[in-house]
Amino acid sequence: MSHTEILAAGDPARAAQIFHDGEAVAARPVCAPAALAMLPALHHEAGRDLYLRRQLASTPQFCIALMLASAAVLVWGAQASLAAEFTWATAVFLGVAALTHNHIRGFARSPRQVAVTQTVRELRLVLLYLGFAWGSGAFLVLPQSPALVLVLAFVAVPGLAAAAMLKDELGVIAFGLPVALLTAGAVCLTQTTRPWIAGAILLTGVSIAGFSMLQCANQRRAQDLH
Repeated sequence: MSHTEILAAGDPARAAQIFHDGEAVAARPVCAPAALAMLPALHHEAGRDLYLRRQLASTPQFCIALMLASAAVLVWGAQASLAAEFTWATAVFLGVAALTHNHIRGFARSPRQVAVTQTVRELRLVLLYLGFAWGSGAFLVLPQSPALVLVLAFVAVPGLAAAAMLKDELGVIAFGLPVALLTAGAVCLTQTTRPWIAGAILLTGVSIAGFSMLQCANQRRAQDLH
């Protein structure tokens, strides 16, 4: 747990004891110079924690966007059996439920608030699972020879939603990389006469990752200026 989270929990003495390298030192009264020396570290940690909490706060919007996108795939693009559609929808729903649980744990304060860095790590792991779950739809629910626009939309729409809402390049890559790779693999297996489509899918995934990295870099730069 960071210094700012300890202070927010009402334990300034512990925050004063844990300094710079995070190792506990002997308890001693906090003098004015020591308190002033802590200010840059506290300012940096406060900015980092605020940035991470904004990522956590946006997960409900991403869950809604993912559910809407999955419904559109099932209604508009899917030509699979009911069992395959149910399997894919269940896998995506489990990921959405895990995102919701992660969001609640990140903001709950009873009995003890979870460290924001730990919650964000768990968020990225859930996004990695969701990427594989969503990407499996290229094998389970998409037509055998889907139109290029349908395949690109299957990759780009949830990827752009993740980039725009989560604003976390690692989370976007964790979600988007499995989606792009699995979809490209499915296209290679079903459309051997048009391998360039797989290249277009991978290019789309790389473009989304680049957009997310640029967006996050600009956001961090603006935060540092303030």
